[in-house]
Amino acid sequence: MQRGTFLKLAATTAFATGARLAFPWAAAASTTPVSFGGLLWRAAGAGKIQTSADAGRTWKLHSDLGSTNSITKLTVRNYRLHATVSYSGYSFPLVLARDKRSWRTV
Repeated sequence: MQRGTFLKLAATTAFATGARLAFPWAAAASTTPVSFGGLLWRAAGAGKIQTSADAGRTWKLHSDLGSTNSITKLTVRNYRLHATVSYSGYSFPLVLARDKRSWRTV
């Protein structure tokens, strides 16, 4: 690898990593919506999770886990909606309760 190419790659990687740390809501906002329970679910940044009943045309706030948290992943496993939440460099998993209103630790 050429020295110039290496330096550009290193600078881009460092910038992307720094941006994720400085702006965790931006990383969360880029997560792909998932389908669960007849709704679309997405991480909306700053610890918020939104739902859509009309295929993504409009979104409604479902959960606000606090602006210091970021939702890094939403997935459906074993017929349950799982969220990975990051706080201060640590990640922890949550699962949507059966009532679909609250979150539980895994």
